[in-house]
Amino acid sequence: MAVTNHREYFRLSLQIPLSAQLKIIGINQIMVDTKYAQIIVVDISAGGLRIHSKLDLPLNIDLLLEFRFSLFDKQMKILGTITRKSIFKPELFEYGIQFSLDEQAHSILIGKLNLLHIRLRQTNVISSCSFCTEEELNDFYSNH
Repeated sequence: MAVTNHREYFRLSLQIPLSAQLKIIGINQIMVDTKYAQIIVVDISAGGLRIHSKLDLPLNIDLLLEFRFSLFDKQMKILGTITRKSIFKPELFEYGIQFSLDEQAHSILIGKLNLLHIRLRQTNVISSCSFCTEEELNDFYSNH
């Protein structure tokens, strides 16, 4: 039996992930301001992200998250919510994130992702994007 992909947008799996920051800006409709935490973006689409994080975020409360990363020298700040959570390995979690974007931000993101898709066919790393260094990946994924 064939499995259908219900995704609305093309998903770009990154051979070398993006280094990004996450912070909680809302809990159950109440605005909060937390510090940024380091995350790794494993894949990205115009609708959301798949990320790895050391944060054990709860699924049963309404969290509004802000994600910060760089695409072609443009600092992207995108809001999103958690749709899925799993344990990737001990003390490391994988989350599915759905973006909350207005039309203008969505158009900008689609343009950047299309360009990223084209450029990644020629090379794995683009200096104007916040791709992880080998050192960042080793630090992030090693158990301390």
